[in-house]
Amino acid sequence: MIRVRSMRDGKLLVREGTDALRDALAVPEPDWIAAIAPTKEEIQALCDQMKLHPLAVRDAMDEDQPPKIDDYEDYLFFIVHTPVKRAYTQSRRIAVFLGKMWIVTIQTTDSDAMDEIASRVEQAPEHLIPSPDALAHVVIDHMTAGFEELTSEVLEDMTKLEDRVLSDATPASMEAILKMRRRVIGLARVTRSQRDVCGSLCRTPHPAVRPEVVPYMRDVYDHVLRVFELLESAREGLSVTRDAYLAVVNNRLSEIMRTLTIIATVMMPLSLLAGVYGMNFDWMPGLKSPAGFWLMIGTMGVVAGGMLLFFRRRKWF
Repeated sequence: MIRVRSMRDGKLLVREGTDALRDALAVPEPDWIAAIAPTKEEIQALCDQMKLHPLAVRDAMDEDQPPKIDDYEDYLFFIVHTPVKRAYTQSRRIAVFLGKMWIVTIQTTDSDAMDEIASRVEQAPEHLIPSPDALAHVVIDHMTAGFEELTSEVLEDMTKLEDRVLSDATPASMEAILKMRRRVIGLARVTRSQRDVCGSLCRTPHPAVRPEVVPYMRDVYDHVLRVFELLESAREGLSVTRDAYLAVVNNRLSEIMRTLTIIATVMMPLSLLAGVYGMNFDWMPGLKSPAGFWLMIGTMGVVAGGMLLFFRRRKWF
């Protein structure tokens, strides 16, 4: 579907279809052309009437295309992403063609992102429709806001995970750490590319971006940069959490091994005494005495108690 928004006689005019695209281009006024899940015929109409480069259109329709920016002289082409809430590794994308007198946005699937952007535009169409670069800022700002919200949730989940590891280090905790680390790396990869896109828009000499809009683009760049730095910190924090988990597990294993070692060490002399006492000799001290058994048990108790006292004084447990 192609939807064209224009300002005519101070009012917002919304039309749909390829005929609306042709009629809008016939008038030398700024327009916002939004293509949502366009058909092949609609894509061809955009290419023919807007003179869009086939390579750029192919990238715009590619679901796996990361954030990027290209300069085609007559217009700028860039792709920006916004994450799907709580999905971490999934994101929605919008491809933008920004000319001096028009802006074209392409989404391969219908989503709330375009409706939310359209709602912001309808609140002040007289300021955004006549200024395609200002509208481009609204698109980038809206898409970037999703990363800020999700990053806050990631940091909150990471804090809970750290507390969980310190209180109950189980194999499930390590699995949760690895899953979250993989998700954070995926988010950081997308925001790194989006940071580069925003940085290029701040520095571009292209006439489609007016000098008065550059500070707003720089503000979005600062937001993306802060999100990227937070994600990098989160990744380092997850590495620390993983090391803490391994340290807790190793300490627990050391405690277990120390306890087992003490038990085995205490039992060794007792086993020696029991083995000697149980030898089949005709004569052995106490063998014929009624108190011989209890004397041997008492000797074992004294030996075990002496060894435990020795271990305690050495602070081995």
